[in-house]
Amino acid sequence: MDLLPHVPRRHLLAALALCTALAPMAPAAAQDAAAYPDRPVKIVVPFPPGGAADVYARLVGQKLGEAWGGKQAVVIDNRAGAGGVIGTDVAAKAPADGSTLLMVTIGHAVNPFMYSKLPYDTRADLVPVGVVAKVPSVVVTGPALKGKSLQDLLALAKAQPDAMQYASSGVGTTSHVGAALLESMSGAHMLHVPYKGAAPALQDVMADRVALSVDIITSSLPLVKSGKLNGVAITSAKRSPQLPDVPTVAEAGVPGFEFVSWYMLLAPAKTPAPILEKLNAALRAMAQAPDFRARIEGTGGEVASMTLKESNDYLNAEFTRWAKVVKERNIKAEP
Repeated sequence: MDLLPHVPRRHLLAALALCTALAPMAPAAAQDAAAYPDRPVKIVVPFPPGGAADVYARLVGQKLGEAWGGKQAVVIDNRAGAGGVIGTDVAAKAPADGSTLLMVTIGHAVNPFMYSKLPYDTRADLVPVGVVAKVPSVVVTGPALKGKSLQDLLALAKAQPDAMQYASSGVGTTSHVGAALLESMSGAHMLHVPYKGAAPALQDVMADRVALSVDIITSSLPLVKSGKLNGVAITSAKRSPQLPDVPTVAEAGVPGFEFVSWYMLLAPAKTPAPILEKLNAALRAMAQAPDFRARIEGTGGEVASMTLKESNDYLNAEFTRWAKVVKERNIKAEP
């Protein structure tokens, strides 16, 4: 009995040939994952050494090396410049075999909307491996504003739009977009003063040359604890165990405000799914390790643990969120 009377024989032969060609691919991908890593693995950090992205990448690299029994080295490759664009471009164009990974933060979701053109397609060329950590920022001021609450600062900013200055570590950085979100949700208007890095920005806040900064807790925590900066409010949804007396921005008068800088591991988009799953499982396993958790929490951060789908959904939500903020605040990359 002819079950396919109207299908030309040549089409059937072509379909059979395609199925024959594809059949070995799934087992081959599984074999690749079983053998992975079969060469050294590089984690590109698109920022200078010493920052939070670099610190977390080195922690992840150490733990991956341990999980793999030391059979392959995990090296950190700092490719700083252009707000993370240079290093991201290196990773986006790397072989999609699991040998190159990329540690990114919130700027990865901001850059596509801030730059008129990028040398890679942010959403098409890279895919999430997993979220490593979430880190809040702190609204900090210098000595002249000691005792001023967040409500006091916002009232001053609203009374004289663009008179109050805030320092950031550069256009599109965590400290810039965190302050932009605060402006957007509070209705305040402040003048942005970008610096080349957190250190000079915080130096000018401590010297009262600039009123405030919305600085990531990893760099501001020691300065707040030493009394060199005033911790006015923390940007997370709940208070930080590191600064239990500092209220959240939501508690301090901006309901619904939450801003954390996330650190996410990415891979080139065509990396085989079994390798991505293997890497994601390793990340989720290390998130349960007490020594890893202690190191992250010691910096003021919070360990994150997400599946591949959860990581992808989280990143897509961040793209949506920051597209809106960048447009509202007219944030543009420096020429």
